[in-house]
Amino acid sequence: MDTTVIEKQLMEMSEYEKKYSGTAEHPRHYSHLEDSELTFSKGIQAPDIVPVDYFFKPFQNVVFLKHPRFIKFTEHRHSFIEMNYVYSGTCTQYINGKEVILKEGDLCLLDTNVMHGIESASENDIIINIMIRTSYFDSALLQRLSGNDLLTDFFVNAIYQQKKDSRYIIFPKGSNNRLKEIIIQALGEFFHPQLCSNEAINSYMLLIFTELLRIYNSYSKDKEEPTFKKAIISEILSFMEQNYQSMTLEQTAEKFHFHPNHLTRLLKTNLGKTFIELSHQLKIKNACTLLENTDFTIDQIANKVGYTNITFFYKSFKKIHGVTPAEYRKKNHESPTP
Repeated sequence: MDTTVIEKQLMEMSEYEKKYSGTAEHPRHYSHLEDSELTFSKGIQAPDIVPVDYFFKPFQNVVFLKHPRFIKFTEHRHSFIEMNYVYSGTCTQYINGKEVILKEGDLCLLDTNVMHGIESASENDIIINIMIRTSYFDSALLQRLSGNDLLTDFFVNAIYQQKKDSRYIIFPKGSNNRLKEIIIQALGEFFHPQLCSNEAINSYMLLIFTELLRIYNSYSKDKEEPTFKKAIISEILSFMEQNYQSMTLEQTAEKFHFHPNHLTRLLKTNLGKTFIELSHQLKIKNACTLLENTDFTIDQIANKVGYTNITFFYKSFKKIHGVTPAEYRKKNHESPTP
């Protein structure tokens, strides 16, 4: 892919910028959403949580955007994971009340629910935002990252923990331009989708994570002590993913040579959820896949994912997604978009 086309596109004013941006002398301010439109109000005290569907289309797990210039965003939060990469210039953010200045080549990884505001970017400040649904990090991806405590801990906590204090990680510019090259290639697949672009983007995301791990390891002088046995957690999640239809607490505990009570405490302490909650989460996740991609009846889907009580399936589904299985299917029966 010709990267010069993407680089030229980054410097031009995007449609989003044309709609919302001010000027270098008079940048616009935004504090929240009203009917899906950015607005500003001095009366907004608590930071808004930007809804997933503001950025993500159905079936999209990863979204690439050029951060709009000449706009100041007051403190807000996201229910998804966000990465900010400085392609050129600088980026000034206020994360959990602390000023953070990113330089060209730096990348900031933001946890879910982190409070952050962003100062107005100038014409030559090109920041690439990479937004990722937490559901993107299934057990298979976590297993691939399990060799590194830093990212496994970060993503597992972002997905499973209900926490007050969210985190961020700054990755300084690496010793080469590999991260920049990978991000530009991924941008090309996203901006100009073609055959198998979704698969290409997934591959580039793994390369991005790999490069971040290498950058971190090259700069880290002393290793953080692990907050828990992440390899074990990753293995447990993988086992549960593969056996979600019929697994029990006792069977899972026996598999990993734990007493059931110990496994319960391990999951609750480190993932913030009980075994039963994780079990329902996996079953409903797989039910969603069947609702989106098959014509099975809802009763058939409930049975396939391990529910024998159909009423309980409906109740669990609505508790997690806020809609019935039929409503979810209708909402998500659209053609996949890269």
